[in-house]
Amino acid sequence: MIQLRSVAIALGLTAVVQAQTTLQISIGIRETDASGGVFSAIGANGGTVGGIEFVNRDAQTLTLDGTWQQFTFNLTTDPLVGFAGLTANGVLEGTFGVLEHVRVLNSTGITTPITLWIDDVTNTTTMTGPVVFGDFQNFASAAEVMFQEPGFSGSTSANILLGGTSGVDNRVASRTSACRCAFQFVDGLTTRWVRLTTFNATNQPNPSIRFDNQAVVTFWMRGGPCQEDLGSQGPGIAIAEACGTGLGAGQSSVYYTAGALPGVPGAIAVSIFGSPDLPIFGGNLVSGFGLAATIAVASDGGGRFSLPLSPLGAVADLVLQSVFFDPSLPQSFAFTNAIRARFR
Repeated sequence: MIQLRSVAIALGLTAVVQAQTTLQISIGIRETDASGGVFSAIGANGGTVGGIEFVNRDAQTLTLDGTWQQFTFNLTTDPLVGFAGLTANGVLEGTFGVLEHVRVLNSTGITTPITLWIDDVTNTTTMTGPVVFGDFQNFASAAEVMFQEPGFSGSTSANILLGGTSGVDNRVASRTSACRCAFQFVDGLTTRWVRLTTFNATNQPNPSIRFDNQAVVTFWMRGGPCQEDLGSQGPGIAIAEACGTGLGAGQSSVYYTAGALPGVPGAIAVSIFGSPDLPIFGGNLVSGFGLAATIAVASDGGGRFSLPLSPLGAVADLVLQSVFFDPSLPQSFAFTNAIRARFR
């Protein structure tokens, strides 16, 4: 455990036992081949004709603990349930179609706001191997890519409050860029669900997938709160985030950084939130005049670093911001964005 005696706190590896909230995840596929559609390539716009089948409906679980979890759907063996359209009869028809939506069921009756991330959407067949068509890279932050906002679908819009959002998140230090969806169910009924549809999205709409040759669809998801991003990233391209179940009693999160040079020294600056910023080494240390401690770190071979965070046993609002050595920059230091760590 790392002791920060100057502020009487600890950021450590304390084991935490807690009840986890969960959601049930499945997908809907549109049978465009059976309805006269045309296939060009995996991930290309496959159109909006054809019935929609649920694949392995509500059979897989996402735990909202801030970790990335992979979901796998075998299109030739998983059970199908018809959802909408003339060909939606519980039987796979055709050799290609569209990933029409990700279905999210409120299986544990969550009434608080929910944030989900989706990454590396992939279609694998014995003929093509794995084809990643949804990595959400090279798009501007908040751009709508593949998935419409949660309230777009008329079939589930009544299940959630107004104001849901969907867009690219380019500060996912635990992986890379990802699609970030935020929404809140109207109540705790366990039958409420959200249809995160790809229907005519602004970028990469209606992505085509193969059904044949032992076709499988996979993607990674993460759910759970992340601590507030205070900005001030740069110079350099290093980024940071802190995500998990939270930082209060009985909770835990992990602080991640990415984008540093491989194998270079750095430091995490721990400051008291609300103090004046400190311009230094070409960057801006948020609340830097309230600097309470520094933690020496080093990036790994991929330019990443992570630190588990656990409750302090006290109420505190801190700012965590990392600085890494980078001789390519004018003053030789890369700054991540600052994270507000709220221990409650």
